[in-house]
Amino acid sequence: MQTLVVCEKPDAAARVARALDEDNDPRIIDTQGVPVFESKNRHETIIVCSALGHLYAVDAKTHSSRRYYPVWDFEWKPKHLIDRKSARLARWIQVISSLANKADRYINACDYDVEGSLIGFTILRYACHGADTIAQRMKFSTMTEKELKSAYKTLAPRIDMPLVEAGRTRHELDWLYGINLSRLLTESSLKQNRGYSTLSTGRVQGPTLKFVVDREEEIQCFTPTPFWTIDAKVTEDEQDYTLEYEKEKISTSAEAEQIVRDCKDSILEVESAESRNIQQSPPYPFDLSNLQSEAYRHFGYAPSRTLALAEKLYLEALISYPRTSSQKLPPDIGYSEILRGIANMAQYRILASELLLQPALRPNEGPKEDPAHPAVYPTGESPKRPLIQPEANLLDLIIRRFMAAFAEASLQESSKLTLKKEPHRFFLRGSRQVKEGWIQFYKPYTSKESQKLPDLKVGDKILLAKILASQRFTEPPARYNPSSLLQKMEKENIGTKATRAEIIEILYRRGYIKNVRIEATSLAMKIISLLNK
Repeated sequence: MQTLVVCEKPDAAARVARALDEDNDPRIIDTQGVPVFESKNRHETIIVCSALGHLYAVDAKTHSSRRYYPVWDFEWKPKHLIDRKSARLARWIQVISSLANKADRYINACDYDVEGSLIGFTILRYACHGADTIAQRMKFSTMTEKELKSAYKTLAPRIDMPLVEAGRTRHELDWLYGINLSRLLTESSLKQNRGYSTLSTGRVQGPTLKFVVDREEEIQCFTPTPFWTIDAKVTEDEQDYTLEYEKEKISTSAEAEQIVRDCKDSILEVESAESRNIQQSPPYPFDLSNLQSEAYRHFGYAPSRTLALAEKLYLEALISYPRTSSQKLPPDIGYSEILRGIANMAQYRILASELLLQPALRPNEGPKEDPAHPAVYPTGESPKRPLIQPEANLLDLIIRRFMAAFAEASLQESSKLTLKKEPHRFFLRGSRQVKEGWIQFYKPYTSKESQKLPDLKVGDKILLAKILASQRFTEPPARYNPSSLLQKMEKENIGTKATRAEIIEILYRRGYIKNVRIEATSLAMKIISLLNK
């Protein structure tokens, strides 16, 4: 019997083929540059082939002038017939179709999510002559040999049609919105005598761009308002301590100067001293959005770069599938086995070994779930090659976040002194780390700096060493950056976890937005103005 296994990418196909071959040494078949592997076991020959992402896409049934709209008739076509840049995909389809003619059984082993399910479905339906009706589904969250073997032994009897339909519907809606709104924009621009230029938008691009344009207009219309603050210090044992005045903002210069006159060179008395312990639970395991946010915060990686790096780590079996919205780590991933693998890496040995001494391993899970995959987690396998620095950074972040999720809560003592010079009050705040807990596992990606307070008790007096009034101005809303724009998209439920980063990149490529602190270009303002009409 011959089985045809369809994978999403060449690297994935190579790993699947190696895992399924009884000698872990599949034969590479010469197919004009298209990667195909032959794996063998006692019962069957397994042919593992690869796509290059989507081989098929939505297009109009018949082509018409770009000025004609609306367009409603569409169909799925080979991508190389739609886009000349995809010409090499014709060879991919030809090879897969030839392999399908000799197969007795078909398996979709593309990524187990909406896009992977759709990629496999279109290949099985169009290149494999309707094999989608009899194909089976291979489901896995990591590319480790153990999990791939297990997934092959426990194949789902049918492909996952709900995910396929979700993907197919999204692609078709995106195409309908994109082609019709883009032609409408272009025609509107012509009617306003702005000359011919192809303007484009889409179902997700349009709302995302409007977030940026709305913020741009808020910034342009913003009028700064003056206010005053009180800057004050005391000195104890040759150390300066910054005080907070009881009113954060003072509306007039006269009031601020009066406070300075009232308090200058005065003696402050400690009116009260408070302290309390604050317990902070460990951070949740990473979903994709949180991973992108943390990678931007610590390394400055754009969301699309983080996803690309995470995909590489996944394909090398170093982390689980990254395109997930889950913050759950189910026990069946094998907590102890993963931590033992992490303990084999010198830089994590002490920390991982400490967790393994716990009587029970229970992660601090978040509320978000994903029906297909758990949260992003390390597999515990060591890299087989030297990682480039960005890859190493991201893997380190994921490993430390995973360990932190199993650690104890941290405990911090927060203190506040209230000092008075009637009728004025000043505050002096301090903090001290009582127990590090999870923080020791997540360093250097978290910091809880201690702020020591002077040794003062209620009734003690201290000289106000410095006080002055400073004029400041209210600031406009902050510009989006790639990370905060992605978070806004997620909050407003625009796009999907797998597409949001790419949408932002498309807006950059089309010249609608620019700079890391995102600005809307004049072209973007024009497009949103036309859409608003």
